[in-house]
Amino acid sequence: MKATGESNNAGLPVRRSDLQGLFEAQAGRNDFLTAGKIEDVIGLCLSGGGYRAMLYHAGALARLNELGFLPRLREIASVSGGSITAGVLGRAWSKLDFDSTGHAPNFLPLVVNPLARFATTGVDVKAILVGLLPGLTAAGEVAKAYDRHLFARATLQDLPDTPRFTFMATNLQTGSGWRFAKDYAADHRVGRIETPRLALSRVIAASSAFPPFLSPVRLDFEPGSVKPMAGADLHKSPFTEQAVLTDGGVYDNLGLERIWRRCRTVLVSNGGATTPELGSPTSQWFGQVYRVLSIVQQQAENSRKRLLFGVHNLKQRRVAFWSIETPIRAYGVSDAIKLSDEAASHAARLRTRLNPFSTAEINLLLTAGYAGADASLRAAGLAANAPPADPNRLHRLAP
Repeated sequence: MKATGESNNAGLPVRRSDLQGLFEAQAGRNDFLTAGKIEDVIGLCLSGGGYRAMLYHAGALARLNELGFLPRLREIASVSGGSITAGVLGRAWSKLDFDSTGHAPNFLPLVVNPLARFATTGVDVKAILVGLLPGLTAAGEVAKAYDRHLFARATLQDLPDTPRFTFMATNLQTGSGWRFAKDYAADHRVGRIETPRLALSRVIAASSAFPPFLSPVRLDFEPGSVKPMAGADLHKSPFTEQAVLTDGGVYDNLGLERIWRRCRTVLVSNGGATTPELGSPTSQWFGQVYRVLSIVQQQAENSRKRLLFGVHNLKQRRVAFWSIETPIRAYGVSDAIKLSDEAASHAARLRTRLNPFSTAEINLLLTAGYAGADASLRAAGLAANAPPADPNRLHRLAP
């Protein structure tokens, strides 16, 4: 690996793989996240969490649309279930008729309704069973379902230039993230692909490839298509020939890294799973392994949240964060949507699988996301209740 040419406090050369050295080398930027490309723009993060997150984010986007936020977004980063929602939004973007207030009256039929319909379709069980057949994979079947129901052979090149949509997957080879967008796809340790023409369904299948059942997704690259980039210490075979990918939530379940390094205002919609309390954890090996892995992932997510709220408190970022596990009353907005604690708790306990949801479950999740976005944006002083929030508009479109 090459040194950056800078020195740390001990006078030693700083290397890109040395996290402490990287922070020391950029200490003069007065930005805790060492964001060299920060701009006074708005970015949106859509978390993982299967169909549950997909629907929760759809409700949140519906309120963002009413408040005129969508055309103001510069960046949208997504993971897993959030990538399904982001993909549908990106695919529909050119057809959205934004008015002078930034509201698209045709948003619900173009974005929310397709997602609500798709949530009634089971994907995971069929994909797992088909994936047991010779020559087929569960991930491949998931990609086919996405393409058939939502994306109709669209590629990354069918996305808009602005906002920039970034879909995150985790590289099982390098332990880092693969970022897929219209302008380029990259793993900072491997290199980048300029203007990738990868199928949108395939990219989102990689982003949502829940391990081990729907994982991995293997992407084969044309010779020479992966170009070197600064710090790419693994720009060599086999890493430049094939990527072996799993769910983006393994690396960053909130999709924060791209956004907080580039956007002064950070909006986060979190529909992901949380680790429940257990009074009597199992002593069985498999159950213990699952429990430990859940705790490890939860702690990694908690650390990212602490960083996010820390830079908000330091006024280095302006943050609106809404989460499916947070009761609406907790935002402290007196005229927020009346969603009972019991209803909010029920939404947070719903499964994160890609299996059919009932109309009642779909309506609950749309309402929870809509109410969370509304309350969080107003609590952060980023929006007013105009037009007045009314989640009942969403229910008329649910199946």
